[in-house]
Amino acid sequence: MMKQGYLLALVTMMVMTGCAYKNEAIELSSYKGQYVGRTTQDKTPIALISVTDVRPNPMYVGYVVSDNVATAKLYSYVNFADRYKEALNRALQAARFTMVQKPSDTTTLLTVAIKEIHLTYNDTKKLDENLHGKVVVEVTVKKGEKSLIRTFTQEQGKWIKPSYTSKDIEPFLDTLFVDNINQIVTKLAE
Repeated sequence: MMKQGYLLALVTMMVMTGCAYKNEAIELSSYKGQYVGRTTQDKTPIALISVTDVRPNPMYVGYVVSDNVATAKLYSYVNFADRYKEALNRALQAARFTMVQKPSDTTTLLTVAIKEIHLTYNDTKKLDENLHGKVVVEVTVKKGEKSLIRTFTQEQGKWIKPSYTSKDIEPFLDTLFVDNINQIVTKLAE
């Protein structure tokens, strides 16, 4: 009888822990030259002055919801400012901009502020759109004495198979990231 009780407890523990949501740090892939948008015709020289992450908590990227209650926070150790800077440099080069290191070598200066990165995975929606994401980036373009500030918002939603690990969300974050970079560079190339 004691053996059956032990076996029942062991099986119950395996079932309970096997189905628990595994919350690991979310990674972000490097931008791999995926820009296919508009290109500049005059190879405009541009200096990317800075990319800063101005979110209150740069580690926090969203949460998991189950029955309308946040059950886990999604987090990342990625330095999003560095990734954005690297990606913008690559995408701007792909769009035929001439990247210059010294601001004095150009009249076009670019500064970027990451305002929001937010993902929500709804664990209770099994057949509906259950993953939503939003990236908000503010770009300041200074040409001579004129400054233009523009906010780029990338919002998407999709269905993913029921997930038990935050790693399943990484491809979606990569897509948001690439689409946001491409949106910025396409607008700059106009």
